[in-house]
Amino acid sequence: MTYEKCTLLGFLNYPITQLSRHKERQNLGSRVIKNSLAPFTIGIVTLAFLIIHPAIADVTIAGVDGESENNVRLTLPIAKEKCDSPKWKVAHQFNDSESGIDQGMRAFGYYHATVEKSLNFDKDCWHANFNISPGPRVAIAKVDINIIGAAKYDDEFAQLLDKLPLKPGSPLHHGTYEAMKKKLQSLALSKGYVKADFTEKKLIIDKNSNTAQIRLAFDSGQRMVFGDISLSQDILDESLLKKYISFKPGDFYTSDDLAKTHNALSKSGYFDTIDIKSDLDNDQQGQIPINIKLTPKKRAHYGFGVGYDTDIGPLLNATYINRRINRHGHFFTSNLDISPVLSTAEMEYFIPLDDPLSDFLTFSGGLKREHTDTFKSLSAILSTRWKHAYSNSWKQTLFLDYVYENFTADSDSGDTFLLIPGGSWLISVSDNPIRPNNGYRIELETKGSYEFQPVSDVSFLQGYLAATWLHELPYGGKFIGRTVQGATLVDQINQLPTSYRFYAGGINSVRGYAYKELGPKDSAGNVEGGKFLSVFSAEYEHPVFDNWGVAAFVDTGNAFNLDSINLKTGVGLGVRWYSPVGPIRVDFAVPLDKANSDFQIHFSAGPRI
Repeated sequence: MTYEKCTLLGFLNYPITQLSRHKERQNLGSRVIKNSLAPFTIGIVTLAFLIIHPAIADVTIAGVDGESENNVRLTLPIAKEKCDSPKWKVAHQFNDSESGIDQGMRAFGYYHATVEKSLNFDKDCWHANFNISPGPRVAIAKVDINIIGAAKYDDEFAQLLDKLPLKPGSPLHHGTYEAMKKKLQSLALSKGYVKADFTEKKLIIDKNSNTAQIRLAFDSGQRMVFGDISLSQDILDESLLKKYISFKPGDFYTSDDLAKTHNALSKSGYFDTIDIKSDLDNDQQGQIPINIKLTPKKRAHYGFGVGYDTDIGPLLNATYINRRINRHGHFFTSNLDISPVLSTAEMEYFIPLDDPLSDFLTFSGGLKREHTDTFKSLSAILSTRWKHAYSNSWKQTLFLDYVYENFTADSDSGDTFLLIPGGSWLISVSDNPIRPNNGYRIELETKGSYEFQPVSDVSFLQGYLAATWLHELPYGGKFIGRTVQGATLVDQINQLPTSYRFYAGGINSVRGYAYKELGPKDSAGNVEGGKFLSVFSAEYEHPVFDNWGVAAFVDTGNAFNLDSINLKTGVGLGVRWYSPVGPIRVDFAVPLDKANSDFQIHFSAGPRI
């Protein structure tokens, strides 16, 4: 019996996941879901190279396939030679090829491989042929893994041992054997057995019987706990900062807790760099000191941009963020959008609560000016909101808005004050934040007001649902289903300001019709908005190149009152470019019912969910 060492060659691929965040914004009660072209910069660089290499010679490997063939080819130096390599060098490597083949085959448990080979030279190149007979494969006869130390009584180690793939009767695979050892070491480190090590690790091969024995002795040592936590930063109170730390002195040391803490501090938005170090060399009676060094981001952030939205026209945007108002973690955001149809100015002050990652109290104010073909309005809002993110991905916002709106429609006008309590719930789930193939988004909202002069002028109750579903189909296509539903209880629709009436038409409504073109009409034929909204959309999208796709869609729906329901339908085709910032969509849509124009071109950017 001998102790064997072999070589297993291969490649490791690390996926790069891009994460994106989206700011959910409500424009002063408007039911517009705005898909303006966010300012971004996309560089396109095209490089063309014509590189002429000497031809690679033909090396044929027969008798084995799959990972065995690939590994043998990687262990054969002759496989890397070119046609213009010196003849003496090719011949030398050909003569020594048995050692490389033997090494490559042993990695998969073949210790009796034989080879027939030939080498031919012609005027242009040379050709090598290797016909390998693998022979019998070594099987595992016995597996003896002994856990020593505190981990001996740890249930997770017992579960890992039960799941290890190499068991008596299994074919030998050196890569799997090495992976077994790494799994034991990784589990130990993740659970705080930081001094764990193998006191014995043997793979014993009996070539005569084609069997192997695995003998491992793994001493976990003492399970460590977190010691003193040293914080190096000067921008936040430690009482707030400790809320982002998922462990405390005396808790069992785990790498998961360190990763959660790093992730929480990163999501906080306060810090530019986060450095968490475990002082393993200075543990004191099983306690590991933790040093956390934080470098703050710049206090102020300014942003400016130019965009275009087919619903509201050219768009100018400016943002200002103050990331640190005080040491309690308060911060401030503001946003200004200016366009011919819809302009908004918003400010919001954030106060983190007990869980600063999921709970905020905010105070906000804003102005909105909206001029469409059917109405004009100018409104102001003061609001307080409690925002909570649940662990199941739902986001909840409970709010109290005080709104003033001056509005003018074709058939009515007015000045209205409203005190509006309400709540909204949002969930967005996808398999890829930039280019999703499967996922869904659901947004629910309910709100209302009670007439109480002079505080609130109108009594109403309103509910709203918007949902999008993406599902991957065969051959790379995907189905996108979308619906928007709304209902209002109010005596007369013209009592409500226009921002709280329902309209249809536009990029996120019924395509083929202009922005807010659709809705119930008064006696003069002017659109006045409705109490109800119902929109359905079905779309098929199919890729044609790596980053391009085409789409076909049908949308139907309208805003209406119960005494007159008249659904409108639009159909069309679209082009999709899957850019680095998300899909950019251009849709050509035709109305199938009477409309203000014969067609509409809709343009939007960003993920749907």
